[in-house]
Amino acid sequence: MKVVLCAPAVPCGNAAKTLLDAAKVTVTPASEEQNVTAVLAKVKAGEADAGLVYATDVKAAGSAVTGIAIAGADKATNKYPITVLKASKNAEAATAFQAFVLSDKGQKILRELGFGGA
Repeated sequence: MKVVLCAPAVPCGNAAKTLLDAAKVTVTPASEEQNVTAVLAKVKAGEADAGLVYATDVKAAGSAVTGIAIAGADKATNKYPITVLKASKNAEAATAFQAFVLSDKGQKILRELGFGGA
């Protein structure tokens, strides 16, 4: 079976390594890609049988791929911080955007897209 992973140095590769290590699974990838888009493209093109990608990317791919939930995947996530820079040229808009992302509506949108909440 040909499996494609993200390279260990990129966030998706680090998450894959964390997940595989926790499961005590060793995978020798057919290739290591620089981003999730490249991993997903190889699977969609039939160049690989499987790839480890984020749930958000599986959801966005629609019927082109079949996603399988992996136990423990919630512990191999990347964090996406949000902040307003002190030197922001438009701190008011940045603060409003931050408030929206952290609001119930913003969190609902993120969950619908496959992201976890803040």
